[in-house]
Amino acid sequence: MDTVDVTEGWTRDPFSAEIEDGRLYGLGSSDMKGGLAALIWAFKKAVKEKLPVNLLFTAVVDEEINSQGAFELLKEIRGDMAIIAEPTDEKIMLGARGRFALDVVFHGKSAHGARPHKGANAIICASEFLSKLGEIPLRVHEKMGTGSMTPLKITGGDDFLSVPHICTVVLDRHIVPGESRMDVMEEFRKLLDSVEIGCNAEIRWHSRPTPFLEAYEFSPETEFIRDFVGLYREKYGFFGATYGESVGDYNLFAKSMPTVVYGPKGANWHSGDEYVFIDSVEAVAKTYYEFLKRTGEKYEGKNT
Repeated sequence: MDTVDVTEGWTRDPFSAEIEDGRLYGLGSSDMKGGLAALIWAFKKAVKEKLPVNLLFTAVVDEEINSQGAFELLKEIRGDMAIIAEPTDEKIMLGARGRFALDVVFHGKSAHGARPHKGANAIICASEFLSKLGEIPLRVHEKMGTGSMTPLKITGGDDFLSVPHICTVVLDRHIVPGESRMDVMEEFRKLLDSVEIGCNAEIRWHSRPTPFLEAYEFSPETEFIRDFVGLYREKYGFFGATYGESVGDYNLFAKSMPTVVYGPKGANWHSGDEYVFIDSVEAVAKTYYEFLKRTGEKYEGKNT
C-alpha cells in the first residue's frame, strides 16, 4: 500500500525489511506501511477486547495520484471521525493545503524553421507566459504559509524544421484555506490576458477522474479531535499541530468527517533507504488503541 517505484540511491535491498539501530528499512516502510501496521495492531486489539466502538479499517488504492479509492469509499460510508496513518513524526496534522492542476494551450502558427518570422512559435509564447508566473500574488495563511505554483510538464514541437504551432503547459497550483477553485482559474486568466505573447491561448482544468482536493483546517476543539489532542497532551506534555504542504486522501476524508492524520517517525519517503523507527510504530499503535478505548468508554450507549 502507498508505495512508489524503487528509485536510485538505495544501498540496501528495498524489499528486505532490514533492521538496524532500531530502524526498519524498506520501500514504503515509513510512507506508509509503518502507520498501517500500527493501525492494524490497534484495531485487532480493540476487536479482541470487544471495545464498545464501531470501527472500520480501510486501505485503499491511488492515494498518490487521484485518490480514486478514497473517493469511491466515501460514497458509501460516513463516520464520526477518521484517523489516517500517514507519517507525521508523531505530530498531529489538522489541515493541509489543496491542489489544482490546469492546462494552458498555446496556439501559434507553423512556418519553415529557416523562416521563423513567418510563423508564431507556440513554445516561445509559452515561455513568455511562464516567465510572468511570479506576478500572481499568493495568499498567506497564518498556519500553512503561502500557496505555490509551478509548471509540471511542457509539450510542443512539430516535425524537424517546422515552427511549433502548438504547445501545452501543465501547471500545478497548491492553495491554502480561503482560496477557491474560482480564484485559481481567475488569477491565471487575468495573467494570460495581461501578457502579449503573439499566440492565441486557452486555459482549462487538467483532466482527472475525481474532484481536485481542496484545502482544509480543523480546530483542535472539534469533537473527537479534541479527545485525541487531549490524549496527546497527556502523553507528551504539550501540543502543537502540524499542517500538510501537499495533498492526500486526508483532504477527501476531511470533507466528510473530522480527520486526524497521525503516524510514526521515519525518513527518506519516496527515495533511497527509506526507513521507519520501530519504537515509534509501537508508540503510535498504543496511542491509537488508547484513544479507541477511551472513546468507547466516553460514548458507550450514546449511539455514536
